[in-house]
Amino acid sequence: MALRLPDLSPTAWNTLRNLFAQGFGLLLFAVQAPLLGPHAFGLITLVMIFVGFCEHVMEIATTEALLALREPDRRHYATMTTAGGAFAIVLGVTVALCAEPIAMLFKEPELAPVLRWMALLPVLTAITTAPNAAARREMNFKPLAQRTILSIGISGIVGLTLTVLGYGVWALVWQAMLQRAINLILIWYFVPLPFELGYSRRHMAEMMPFTGPMLITQTMSWGAGQAPRFILGLYVGTTEVGLFSLASRLNEILLQLTISPRFQVARIEMRRYTDDQTGLADALARVLRDMAVLSFPMAIGAAAVMPVLFAVWLDARWAGGVVAAQLLMLMCLPYVTHYALSSALLGLHQQKPVAKTSTVQTASTVLAMAVAAPFGLVPAAAALAIQPVLTAVLPVHYLRRASGIGLATVLRAQAPLLAAAIGMGVVVSGVILLLRGHAHDAVVLAVATLSGVLSYAGLLQKLAPDAARPFLDKILRRFKRR
Repeated sequence: MALRLPDLSPTAWNTLRNLFAQGFGLLLFAVQAPLLGPHAFGLITLVMIFVGFCEHVMEIATTEALLALREPDRRHYATMTTAGGAFAIVLGVTVALCAEPIAMLFKEPELAPVLRWMALLPVLTAITTAPNAAARREMNFKPLAQRTILSIGISGIVGLTLTVLGYGVWALVWQAMLQRAINLILIWYFVPLPFELGYSRRHMAEMMPFTGPMLITQTMSWGAGQAPRFILGLYVGTTEVGLFSLASRLNEILLQLTISPRFQVARIEMRRYTDDQTGLADALARVLRDMAVLSFPMAIGAAAVMPVLFAVWLDARWAGGVVAAQLLMLMCLPYVTHYALSSALLGLHQQKPVAKTSTVQTASTVLAMAVAAPFGLVPAAAALAIQPVLTAVLPVHYLRRASGIGLATVLRAQAPLLAAAIGMGVVVSGVILLLRGHAHDAVVLAVATLSGVLSYAGLLQKLAPDAARPFLDKILRRFKRR
């Protein structure tokens, strides 16, 4: 029986899915982190450098190809399932065979058996592409939310139980494997698409013009995310990689809750404005505001409360990750520009500029990390945080060339929201400065959070009433229903 969930908009489904995934994941992490310590999470982070390619590259690139086709038929889906599964098998076998050399490279003997088991993950992920794309084409995000909630919920409970029972890093291994297995079963169950295998050269040729650029884009995006972990692992060790993984996880939570849901819908919505420059400019401004209205205050507010949050939540083993976490939270500010403009470019079928931007981002990330990582975790995090600010000029340039929409539109949509968020950050920092040392850290955290919410609401209403109005309307509608 399918999980009964209410009828929601596509953006709301994406938000609900990401909210549960990130919220429940954070809850698990809140319990597992003090028990396992940063070293165990560092091991898993290193493993995912080598086995996460299918999840972060192949699945997204192949899904985008199926979305871009005007009228995909069953042979397109079967061909993509077969090709993706075959590639995943090759990748998994390669990782398993190279487990010992990889473990020797990072001077971590425990890494080898973990790599061998988790080499199964690419196969479990690759054959979910077809139903994933079919649901997205219909703007039907409900089954995607269902499979996420159930797979993460069940596997998380199992992983938490194994953690409490003392299984160490293997609790995280079995949690990851069970989550992918349940995800695979549920997506095929919830989406009315027959599971078929078969390969057609003609059908693959029709998808390649879309698959190629997206493969480059996602490979670069994946490389930009994994290169810092790889370089840090070589220079500073597994424990520091675990600290970095915590900072990255907090960054990812914010990204998935406030930016990614709108991006997933916007890149499809934008297609209706291919021949309407005015409509595209207005739609882009709305997307920028929708992404920034929550991501800006959450990024700045989280950076402000991070030292108090760590003191309340984690033990001394994690203290070295405070500054890195603050820097990576602020890194989400330029992400709004990157994601919003990428959605517009993809809506205009400008996959190549998106691929070029991703390539430059990855190259600059690798270069920055190679220079900064030998000096430690904090310089590496600072270099990583600066990179998207510098490369934001690229999507602005490509969008102006493709549509005539310039920098003024991009800045005008975000500036009032950024000003309100900065003002809120000043208030929160002042509250912490006044209270810390005179009250328990948990009390300081609660008061600072409440002051941030109230101050941002007031500043938002003053500086960006157009962005504040939709939230006020929703509150009023719910109040009237009651």
